[in-house]
Amino acid sequence: MHTIKDLHKYSQSLHVLYVEDDKNLRDETETLFKMLFKSIDTAEDGRMGLQKYNDNLYDLVISDVNMPHMNGIEMCTSIKEINPEQKIAIVSAHDESDILMNLLKAGADSFILKPMHMDDLIVSLYSVCRDAYTQIVNIELINELNEKNELLEKQNRELRTKDNALETKHQQLGNLIQKSKNDDTEVTLNEEPHTKPIAQVESAVLNEYFEEDEDEGSENVLLLSDHCADISEIFTDITEIIARSATETNAEEILLISRNLSKASSILVFYAPYLDILATSFTELASTLENNQETFSEIMSIDPQSVLMLFDAVSADMERYIKRFSVESLAMKNIHHIHEPTALSIQQIITLIVPPEDDEGDMEFF
Repeated sequence: MHTIKDLHKYSQSLHVLYVEDDKNLRDETETLFKMLFKSIDTAEDGRMGLQKYNDNLYDLVISDVNMPHMNGIEMCTSIKEINPEQKIAIVSAHDESDILMNLLKAGADSFILKPMHMDDLIVSLYSVCRDAYTQIVNIELINELNEKNELLEKQNRELRTKDNALETKHQQLGNLIQKSKNDDTEVTLNEEPHTKPIAQVESAVLNEYFEEDEDEGSENVLLLSDHCADISEIFTDITEIIARSATETNAEEILLISRNLSKASSILVFYAPYLDILATSFTELASTLENNQETFSEIMSIDPQSVLMLFDAVSADMERYIKRFSVESLAMKNIHHIHEPTALSIQQIITLIVPPEDDEGDMEFF
């Protein structure tokens, strides 16, 4: 035999809607229910009860059967259509089999016989309150699990972005060094080609790539917090879309990437001339994607990882800019140098989609 203490263990966490047309009985029972439940709302008939149900969340609905406008069985049926999992206890002065059958068909989870005596009430409410409490616990566990999964996905995405950014920068440096070696080869008539020492070429490229920042020292230009939040959201969305598109790319998502890039460009224009190189690059990439959707889809079907690496590199750079230039001034003498590696990654994406004329038809990724 369950006690009121056993019942209260479950009922004390529940938000309850109590529907009863008899005002005196409703007020008396409400006083009792306030001791049992976490909160209690009341309604005077089924129609008002259904309206309150649509406007609020309840763990348990307790309702009389015979009421004007809409009876308890009709209200129970409507509520179950809205939420099949809703726990409902029906109160009635009659326990005839036809009424009980109608209550079962309507989806009632418990039956309480009038007049309500404490021992009978405990028996009738115990199982439905226990089940309602279990629903709350399960929802909380699911929400907690979802939050942990989202956090884990975010951490994995950040690690992937950092790894891809590092790999992209490494490849960019390798390409720049190789280009410098080729450019520094001098050929004269009847002489063998003369090449600068490899170490000297590499040192020159590295020094230029990692050139120290030169502060203007006079103007304080910071990224606004709203712009930082918008940029972060934009590039998080873009990398998620690209990762999603690794299995299947559609025109709608390509256009969404293009629109996001255009939004980023419009934000960066606000900080002219310091971020002009990035604003221009993103505008060009947005236009390239919009005008070459089929080509981009084909590239994604051939080698999505290469595209993801470049977008991850750009995204990682933008996150770095947000952290740095929200507290440190953009007004630097060589600010264009700071953003050139990012612009290079953007240009690589553009070149993948629309190769230079002399390379057209010979698509290379890395």
